[in-house]
Amino acid sequence: MNNFLQKAAKYIEKKTKIKTYPKVIEDIISAAKTTGNFWQIVRISQRPIPVVAETLKLLGKEKFVELSNNEVKVIDENIEKLNKISPYRSEIICAECDGTGINLKSIGIYDDFLEIRKKAPKPIQEYDQGNITAESTVRRVALMRARGDITGKKIIVLGDDDLVGIALGLTKLPESVLVLDIDKRLIEFTNSIAKEKGIPVKAEVFDLRNPLPKEIKAKFDTFVTDPPEAKKPFIIFIQKGIWSLKGEGSTGYIGMTLIDSSVPKWAELQNIIIKSGGAITDIIRDFNKYDIWDYHQKTLAWKLAPVKSPLDSIWYTSAMVRIEIVKKTKVQNKKLKLKDMYIDNESTTT
Repeated sequence: MNNFLQKAAKYIEKKTKIKTYPKVIEDIISAAKTTGNFWQIVRISQRPIPVVAETLKLLGKEKFVELSNNEVKVIDENIEKLNKISPYRSEIICAECDGTGINLKSIGIYDDFLEIRKKAPKPIQEYDQGNITAESTVRRVALMRARGDITGKKIIVLGDDDLVGIALGLTKLPESVLVLDIDKRLIEFTNSIAKEKGIPVKAEVFDLRNPLPKEIKAKFDTFVTDPPEAKKPFIIFIQKGIWSLKGEGSTGYIGMTLIDSSVPKWAELQNIIIKSGGAITDIIRDFNKYDIWDYHQKTLAWKLAPVKSPLDSIWYTSAMVRIEIVKKTKVQNKKLKLKDMYIDNESTTT
């Protein structure tokens, strides 16, 4: 079996140009033993979509699975040759907190936020928008509260289709919250809610590909962002966040996926954080669950899928990463010149 996994990994890496090793193949096989839905195989394996798609095609050629009727069907008599790979055990994950370790109701804003969220503008592909669930947004805020990063703090949110700024404001705990986003609809919505609720949140239309305004340098205690995970945009977004912070002891909250980034690329992205003066204090896998966005069938991910399984439940997730600034370094506030800042050979969902 090890020989098959090694050969498969080499083949998939050559095919996708994404670094692959036997453990990656194992995780995809484990997921396929668990569910026949392609999107849930992606969620369970937490591997980039091109790698999952090509691995399943290879397993189909080797008669371990059958790809038909919009599902992946394990061929039992053949898959037994891989019987040392166990199916995924979802019951291991805490059902009460959905595997996050965070009590959703503890922060006291969920019901109010849920009603506000229902009125928010819908995500659009032009801005690579995809909403995390209302529960995920509130859990982000609860995590920030648990780590002492809200009360009396000045917070900046760099891109906010998830309405984190509003959720933070509803706690009435921050000194101030500044939201910057390119989408005028979101900015107008955020400001209208802030006025209606009397919360300390201000939102401004801003294209984050441009340098941040000089007057906000070193003004904030905490930043929140979900950066593009192509390497160059990631550097620029993270360094802008750090550039806006006061310095040592300041914090950042970053959404990072394993579905649009391989683990080897994660190592590079984590190194960027460390070289920029940050230490990674928390990584909570599968923390942010995304609602299924309307434009999914227009994405490269849909095109690559070897079977067009129904999108009938949440499948796209990201980890919540907290960083703390531990030393001063030279971070830049640069303009992002890339024509398309969202795509690399691993990112397929935009």
